[in-house]
Amino acid sequence: MNVLSAFILNVAIYSIFPLLLTTVKPKSRTILFYVYISTVLVLGGVLGSIYSFKLSENIVISGGTIAFGAFMMSITMLIIIERNVSVINNVMKLVLLVNTLTYLSFKLYSLLLDSDVVINHLNISIDIFQTSFSMLLIGGGLIILELLILLFLFIQIRKVIFNISFLAFIYTAAFIVILCIDGLLFPLIAIGLDENLSNIIMDNITGKLILALSYSFPMLIFYWVFKRHLVRFLKSPIQLKDLMTAPRKKLLEELHRYEMQDQQLRQKNLELLELSNQDSLTSLANRRKFDDALNIEWKRCERSKKPLTLVIGDLDFFKQYNDQYGHQKGDHCLRAIAVLWGKCFSRPADLAARIGGEEFAMILPETLAAQCVDELNLFMQRLQSEKIPHIKSMVSDYVTMSIGVASAIPNKDSSANELLDLADKNLYQAKQQGKNRIISTNN
Repeated sequence: MNVLSAFILNVAIYSIFPLLLTTVKPKSRTILFYVYISTVLVLGGVLGSIYSFKLSENIVISGGTIAFGAFMMSITMLIIIERNVSVINNVMKLVLLVNTLTYLSFKLYSLLLDSDVVINHLNISIDIFQTSFSMLLIGGGLIILELLILLFLFIQIRKVIFNISFLAFIYTAAFIVILCIDGLLFPLIAIGLDENLSNIIMDNITGKLILALSYSFPMLIFYWVFKRHLVRFLKSPIQLKDLMTAPRKKLLEELHRYEMQDQQLRQKNLELLELSNQDSLTSLANRRKFDDALNIEWKRCERSKKPLTLVIGDLDFFKQYNDQYGHQKGDHCLRAIAVLWGKCFSRPADLAARIGGEEFAMILPETLAAQCVDELNLFMQRLQSEKIPHIKSMVSDYVTMSIGVASAIPNKDSSANELLDLADKNLYQAKQQGKNRIISTNN
């Protein structure tokens, strides 16, 4: 195998992988491209010290330079495939990360191979890992600059050329120009003023031109075989201004997304809290909500020295109702009564609850027992007007309720439980005195 054949084979190996990755499903494709690009960057740092191809007396192309060409080709393909400014941002971060990691790793390997800490089985020369951080920095900076110039050329060219086939050749020419620019800038920055600088630059540009022409063939294959990607890129090209606005836009989008998720979570929590405080059968407050509200209102009325009234109602002969009509009718009856019970008092602080099977309750802040009896009598009349049949009742042909009412002005020497006990006692008296009545007291 001669030098030229070996050089072409090296370029071909580097070119096969990105072309194959283009056929992979989108979800995996981008990740695999980044892995390949990172690998090529690392290889470029190593292979530049291992071998070179001497194509002529003055033109020598190192293994690292070939890897650089593969890197630029792969990035160009990825930009066209993804059509997203995040690719440029990610490549910038990738170049910085890989170059830093390469430098630190090479320094460590040099120290290890130059010491007695490890056994160098293959007698690897430490010269392979001798690298300059400034050279890596210059190389990384040029890669980013050249990518931006290439992207700028792509955007400008598409404004004047609309034929896809011709555009593919022009884009390939732009790729060649960028690699030649690298051949000019790298020695100019890295070497500086030197009496042989012009010869070095000419040889370097020639080498990069040969390299670019070699990679132009897989680039043209990419444009031809995967023409749909080029068409999509032309329809939605990346804008350079997006490089500045994209991180901020992405951040705002992320913040908006998190805000929406937070609002949805809060709403769900409120719904769950409401459900946990709501009686599933009647939609009135349940016993848990009743107990919490009673303690809160007790403390509030204690501070304001205002009265607090508690109402407890119990359906008369409801066990017999269920036995006679069945539990389904019993549930229907409870729902109908809950509607009437919930409409008795409508102030924001008033709370209507179902606290047991057929037991209902009402918390009325800043209210005396005597002030709510009239409204409760209206409730009893409405209940009778519903005419819910109850042939097993001993006091009426319809469903009735007994109610106990108690009120107090909360203070530190009393408790909400005492008020609850008093309302229960009044309910018991209403039952004992014949049911279907209201008994109230002020404490």
